[in-house]
Amino acid sequence: MIYLRNTYIYTETKKLIKKYGTRDPFEIMNQMNIVVGETSRYKTLKGYCFMSCKTIYVMISSFLSEEEKMIVAAHELGHIILHRSQLKMAPMQDDTLYNMTDNTEYQANLFAADLLIDDEEIEDMVQNEDLDYFGLCSSLNATPELMSFKLYSLTKRGQAYHMPMEIQSNFLAK
Repeated sequence: MIYLRNTYIYTETKKLIKKYGTRDPFEIMNQMNIVVGETSRYKTLKGYCFMSCKTIYVMISSFLSEEEKMIVAAHELGHIILHRSQLKMAPMQDDTLYNMTDNTEYQANLFAADLLIDDEEIEDMVQNEDLDYFGLCSSLNATPELMSFKLYSLTKRGQAYHMPMEIQSNFLAK
């Protein structure tokens, strides 16, 4: 299993944002000619991506909320950018977001957090002393778990932010 440094993952997200002019994973995948679809075939599978005949496909569960679909799309894009060689071997399937035990899943979660949440927006928000952790999440339209990954990324890149909670790896599995 390849270990990717957090700074590498962050740099890859910054390159994508600059190249495509957006943080929206659906727009980025569209511009990359990745085929994205929804499926109602699986009740527990949140999303998966695979490569066939040099075309990359991403399937996202139609049972998810729009917010969850955005996170799953960013997560699957993380797999495409960070783990492309593995896509050729077998589909990358995700039934639990925020998995803390599998290295590739963990890396895709960090990628999703760095893609969807802007460092500067967090910096601006934390200046507001009246805003608690969940208020920060709400203001930035981020789940507490995704925000925890973002704060971890910021901390690993040398910025001091308090990690307010334990990251639950199976919160979307409920």
